[in-house]
Amino acid sequence: MTINDIQAYIMVYELRHISNAAVELHMSQSELSKRIRAVENDLNIKLIDTYNKRRLQITPAGETFYHHALKMIGDYEAMMHDLAPNRPTTRHQLKIGSIPISGQYNIAQKMASFAATHPEVQLQLIEDEGNQVLQRLLDGEFQAAIIRDTQTRGLQPTKFQKQPLLSDELKIILPADHPLAAQKIIRIHDLADVQLATLPPGSGVYEPVMALFARQNLKPHIFFESTHIETLLGMLPGSNNATFLFKQSVAPFMTEAFVMRSLAIPFISQLNFVYPQRDGNQLMTNLIDYLMTNAKTTASAKQ
Repeated sequence: MTINDIQAYIMVYELRHISNAAVELHMSQSELSKRIRAVENDLNIKLIDTYNKRRLQITPAGETFYHHALKMIGDYEAMMHDLAPNRPTTRHQLKIGSIPISGQYNIAQKMASFAATHPEVQLQLIEDEGNQVLQRLLDGEFQAAIIRDTQTRGLQPTKFQKQPLLSDELKIILPADHPLAAQKIIRIHDLADVQLATLPPGSGVYEPVMALFARQNLKPHIFFESTHIETLLGMLPGSNNATFLFKQSVAPFMTEAFVMRSLAIPFISQLNFVYPQRDGNQLMTNLIDYLMTNAKTTASAKQ
């Protein structure tokens, strides 16, 4: 059993679908099925039940293994992060891609501050849509990327280091006069007939929204997609529409025309700093530690 096998099982567990998990992991369905069977054979126990072809079931043993698998992946990534400073710094130029949130989370400001105290380092931060940032990282154009955990699930932990910077909660944004605005907590079923405006696939928001509805055997009524938060909010006043956005990313755009509500079961996402595993070094970990410390301070100040 390898670390990548464990990661593959985690993906199958979370998506409850072999073919969808295979797409996320960039492998064939048959290869993924073979990996899962190998893990089961190694453990001598059944983890998943595929009797229902539309939605596989997790066995009690599979539930137990999932929680241990998360810990093993976390321990592995922590180990690789701690080993990185022992590698010599071979480059002093870092081109880092980021989803369009660097202003809301003060990432750009912190990057500039870090660069000012490290004049020997040439830092470049480039914002792009999530799927493009990920592809440019895979192509080697970016030495690192700042993207959401929902966008990094398919990255093999033996190839890429994923270091959480901060956490944020997915919120439902409604017009202030929306029928659901009086509720402090909103269930997915409450939104079954509500038209949604949303960020597009690859945004790190679209994917969890689709998954949340799928878990309730519902299909969201998405009528509008945009890459701009301001445009999404512009579709809400005077309507019964709604949108999903992360709390800290939408906070600068909130006015009295809108209300922000939590899901009955809160959905928390992490913003990750991702880089190729073999490229981890003292410079990279110094930057990550700087961003993590300052990100936590900024998040506390906003709450």
